[in-house]
Amino acid sequence: MHVGVVGLNHRLADLKLRERLAKTCQRRFGPGCSVHMHHDFILLSTCNRTEIYFSSSDLTETHKYILGILRNNIEGDYEQKLYSFFGEDCFQHLARVTSGLDSAIIFETEIQGQIKVAYERACQYSNLSHHLHFLFQKCLRVAKKVRSGIPIERGVPDVEHAILNTGKHFFSQVENQEVLFIGASDINLKILHFLKNKSVENITLCNRTDYTANHVAEKYQLKTLSWNRLYKWQRFDWVIFGTKSPDYLITKKSMSHSKCSQKLIIDLCVPRNVDPSLGKNPQVTLLNIDQINRMLKMRKKQIHSLVTHAESVVVESSTRQVDIFRKKEDIRVSLQPIEA
Repeated sequence: MHVGVVGLNHRLADLKLRERLAKTCQRRFGPGCSVHMHHDFILLSTCNRTEIYFSSSDLTETHKYILGILRNNIEGDYEQKLYSFFGEDCFQHLARVTSGLDSAIIFETEIQGQIKVAYERACQYSNLSHHLHFLFQKCLRVAKKVRSGIPIERGVPDVEHAILNTGKHFFSQVENQEVLFIGASDINLKILHFLKNKSVENITLCNRTDYTANHVAEKYQLKTLSWNRLYKWQRFDWVIFGTKSPDYLITKKSMSHSKCSQKLIIDLCVPRNVDPSLGKNPQVTLLNIDQINRMLKMRKKQIHSLVTHAESVVVESSTRQVDIFRKKEDIRVSLQPIEA
C-alpha cells in the first residue's frame, strides 16, 4: 500500500511550533497551492495537528522531498518531534485520528468532518492515486463504525463544557454577557449551539462570508457583525475565535487606550487568530487551544474502558481493510495485459 504520512501533533509540540508548521504546510502542500510532480498529497491541518498524507511509487523519495521542503522553510530544532508512518501503519494512524482517539479531546467529532473536507478539497485540485482514495474513504468508514458501536457517556467533559465553565468562572452572570463568535467553523458552531441551549442569548457572529453568517444567524436567531467591522470586537465581553486565517486578526495595537470592561478572549485556532501579546493587557484574559485542552486532561481517564475497546476496533478494522486492498491489488496486477 503506497501511502505515508509526516506530521506533528499536540502531544509532541507546543502551539508555537504547530503554528509554524501549519503555515508552511498550508503554503506549500495545501490544495491548489502548487504542483508536485510524481507526488500526491492531502494536507490535514487542525488546531491539534498538521499532517501531510502522501502517495507515490517511491515513498522514501517522497518522504525526503517533504522533509527537504520543511527544512528550507522552518527554522529551529523540530525534526525529532515529527512522526512518520508508512503503509499499514499509516492506515492505522489515520483510522485512530479519524475515530477521535488521537485527539486532545478523546472521541471529539469535529475531526471526522475536518478529514472529509481535507480529502474532498484535495480531490478537487488533484488527480489522486487510488491508494489515497482507499486510505481516506475506508478510514472514514472505520471511524463511523467506532462511533456507532461505542456509546459515549453523558456528562463527560468536552470543549463546549470547558468553554462554558471558563465563562462562568470569569463572569458573575454568563447569560447576560455580549458574546462574539468570529468564524463559522464546525467547532465554533458546536460551541454556539451549546451556549444557546444554556440560555446565553446575546450572541453575535462575524464571518468572512456574509451568506454563511446570515444563514447561521437565521437558524440560531443571532445578530451579525460584518467582517469589515471586525475592529468593533471591543464592544463585546466574550470573544471566541475559530477561523482558518493564517494571520492575526486582532493585535495589541488594535486595543483602544480608552478604559473598557474586562474581556475574555478564547482563541481556538492554529495558526492563532489573536496576537499573544494582547494577553498582556490587564483588561484582557486570553486563552489558547492548549490551555483549553489542559482543562480536559481528566477526560481520557474517565473513559478508559471505552478507549480500550475503540482501539481494538480500529486495529481489527484497519488490518481487515488493508488485507482487502492488497487482495484487490493482486487481482488488478494479474489482469494487466502482458507486453509482447
